Amino acid sequence: MYFHWYTLLPLLLSLPTALATAQDTASTLDTLKPRNWDLRLLKPGCKPNNSNIDISVYHSSGVSERACDDLTAVNSLNLSIVDTVSWKSPSEPSFDLCMYKTGDCDSEGFMGQIRGGWAVCVKYEGWKGWRAVPKGEECD
Repeated sequence: MYFHWYTLLPLLLSLPTALATAQDTASTLDTLKPRNWDLRLLKPGCKPNNSNIDISVYHSSGVSERACDDLTAVNSLNLSIVDTVSWKSPSEPSFDLCMYKTGDCDSEGFMGQIRGGWAVCVKYEGWKGWRAVPKGEECD
C-alpha cells in the first residue's frame, strides 16, 4: 500500500498533542487527589456537602501518623463552642482518627475513633486529645 506524505502529515502532527493531552489529564487527576488527612473542629451549622471552612475553629492536617495532640494546649481554642468534627483521609495512604478524654491520649480515656477515611458533621463528644494512626492500627 502506498501513501502520500501529505496524507500522513496531519496524523503525525496531531500525535504530540494527543500525547500531551493524555499526560495533562493524568497530571490533573494526580494533582487533585488528596494527599493529606484533614481534621476540623466546627461550630454549629455543619453541612455535609460543603467545605465548612467558615465555621472551622480548629484545623490540622498531615501526611503521616501524628502522635498525641492536646487540644487544651491550643491557644485561644474554645472547645465549648465546638459542635461537630470533620475527618478526611486520602485513600492511599489512609489514616484513622483516635479520640481521647484527656489531652495526654491515655488509653484509659479512649473515647472513640473515626475509621473509613471520611466523616463529616460527626457530633463532637468533648474529647481533648487525638492521634492520627495508619488505617486499621489500634488506638490504644
